[in-house]
Amino acid sequence: MVDKVLVINTGGTIAMVYSEKNNSFSPLRPAKNWNEITDEHPILKHFDTDYCQLSQLIDSSDMNPKIWIELSEIIEKNYDHYLGFVILHGTDTMAFSASAISFICKNLSKPIVFTGSQVPLQTPRSDALQNLITSIKIAGNDLYGVTLIPEVSIFFRDTLLRGNRSRKLDASNYFGFSSPNYSPLAEVGGDIRVIKDRILKKSHKKFLIDPFFNEDIIVIDIFPGLQAKFIKNIIDSNPSIKGVILKTFGNGNAPTNKEFLDVISYITLKKIILVNITQCTKGFVKMGLYEASAKLVDLGVISGSDLTPEAAIVKLMYLLGKNLSYEQIKINMQLDIAGEQTINQYDWIFHENNNLKEKFSFSIPVPQNLDKEDIVKSIVRITDIQCDTKLKDDFEITVKLSGDTPTKGFFRTNYLKTIIKNNFTLDDDVHFSFNSAIKSIIKESNNINIHLESSRKICFSKIVFSIFSEKI
Repeated sequence: MVDKVLVINTGGTIAMVYSEKNNSFSPLRPAKNWNEITDEHPILKHFDTDYCQLSQLIDSSDMNPKIWIELSEIIEKNYDHYLGFVILHGTDTMAFSASAISFICKNLSKPIVFTGSQVPLQTPRSDALQNLITSIKIAGNDLYGVTLIPEVSIFFRDTLLRGNRSRKLDASNYFGFSSPNYSPLAEVGGDIRVIKDRILKKSHKKFLIDPFFNEDIIVIDIFPGLQAKFIKNIIDSNPSIKGVILKTFGNGNAPTNKEFLDVISYITLKKIILVNITQCTKGFVKMGLYEASAKLVDLGVISGSDLTPEAAIVKLMYLLGKNLSYEQIKINMQLDIAGEQTINQYDWIFHENNNLKEKFSFSIPVPQNLDKEDIVKSIVRITDIQCDTKLKDDFEITVKLSGDTPTKGFFRTNYLKTIIKNNFTLDDDVHFSFNSAIKSIIKESNNINIHLESSRKICFSKIVFSIFSEKI
């Protein structure tokens, strides 16, 4: 192994130089090589680096999936020959590119550090030199005594952030990037202080790349007064659309009027993936927490958890590019791939329309790699319950979870009493929460059995069973 860091230049402000040497009034242009970049800063020549660049340097506004693939191929070609990689990149789309490389690069055991600057390296008071030097030290961990950080990150100013958790939040401030829903991986002052328990584990498997993307997606921001017909027109006039990122209010809330919900239903019935993320800079989408988002769940919209818009867009393009089935994409969008989201959400939906009876049973396999220690919550939600009697008194519903054999079975029973409403339909969904019970079942069983019993014959639109787990 070569004890060096490979610097890969994609373009952007950090690697711009004056078109006329020693003339600070001449226009800036992309540097042709590493010597031009380091010419005004001899200190950079003291670091053990090699240099390469894309076939065509670009302004980051022109970044696209083809360039992400080219970048990943450069990393793959050189992976065994360097301690780590520093990628020079324009700031405007850096968070998109860092997310993309995090999904493409599998089994990472080395650092890949994106960096850039608000001011060109050759300009007085530039932030570029410090960003570049620190990034080289982080990437060349063994050479510079820095704790190994085997993941894709962004270094800017004095903070190292997980790449797929990062956002550009300021167009000019030297503190240009933030990671709203995940704390920094390292903080830099006189020393580089790495927070070890925030870092993804080093992989011992063979490194490989998975460079596939499908760009047939759009992003729609919800706002007061949005006319649903405009969304439908976009979908109808672009039949190639395969995915929609829906940016909603607060914890994932959207309009509940019939026109809007009809359009959402229309989109999901066309097998277009609909992902719900929040417009807020910080926070989670909590699908089903409020009526406004519960209706989206029932229509087939999936939760984007705490994905940044950049990570959500790139992740959806990545999964679509793998030619997975509609259901597989829906499942994988709600599961963490590369540290991009805090909560994994597993959903199972069972339909029982017009089937009046007193007992219902369902069974599901325990998801692979689901650790009971990671489970934070599990919920059974029953929608649109109807009863076979006109008696307006209370009735009782019992939900029991169990393992796959009586000897290993664990269960917890929850009761909910409610008044039958007009037309024998409950206005609100019925929720049952299981926490300790589901952990016991996951530990001992290969299957989860759901048993529902009612004191009267009932039917319902659907049962949604969800498990939420949390990892770094």
